[in-house]
Amino acid sequence: MIIGLRGGEKHFSIHNLISNEMDNNYLTNPEGGDSLKSVRQFLQSFQNLMVSYDDIVRRLGQSEARNRELELENERLLSEQQKNGSWASRVTYENVVELIASYEDASQRDEARKLIEPLLKKDQVRQLRRDIRLKVKELEAAEAPAEESETPLVPEELRTPEAEEIWTGLREGGFIVANGYALAKDVSANQATYIADRMAERLGISSKWKVFQGLWNIRNMAQLAASWKETGRLPSRSAEIDVLT
Repeated sequence: MIIGLRGGEKHFSIHNLISNEMDNNYLTNPEGGDSLKSVRQFLQSFQNLMVSYDDIVRRLGQSEARNRELELENERLLSEQQKNGSWASRVTYENVVELIASYEDASQRDEARKLIEPLLKKDQVRQLRRDIRLKVKELEAAEAPAEESETPLVPEELRTPEAEEIWTGLREGGFIVANGYALAKDVSANQATYIADRMAERLGISSKWKVFQGLWNIRNMAQLAASWKETGRLPSRSAEIDVLT
């Protein structure tokens, strides 16, 4: 550590100042003897202390510089992760399970799984296999065609252009589901029978009850039709059905 005075091109360290003072003391008191020796010992100890202090400061400076380098490197890595997406957010247990389960071939799933298992404990291996099986079933269910509960099997005589025109009207009237041929939830069996009777008459379908009972899974349509024809009491909203069919 240099503690000194600067004047023009001259620079004096504290060591030089003490040395000069010690030499002046010797010149004025050459018989100083032990006193001079003590001063020299003190000077040597002080110089050693300053060297140690300088070394500590130098090391601290290097440490601070290294810490700053690490901070800059961390900032750079963080910036890259923000731009490209953090790898940690992509490589997760769930993503590994989904990736392995996504293979259509079971042998490919087994091969990929065996690459991971050596890194896991026994209980973790069992968990991995269980989660992969569950994920495979989930993916298969998602890819399977939807059940046609909203779209029952419709006979050809009910798929003609004229029939499709009637279906469109019934959907708009709320009697049939929007994307199929099933009855809307609030349509009664009596109303369904009346619709079947009207459509069969317009489309010239002879075996109407068989066709519509199979379509909507309603039994005894013939008896229902006979009852409101005998009593003269038509189902509710029959006038709307007349318009639409």
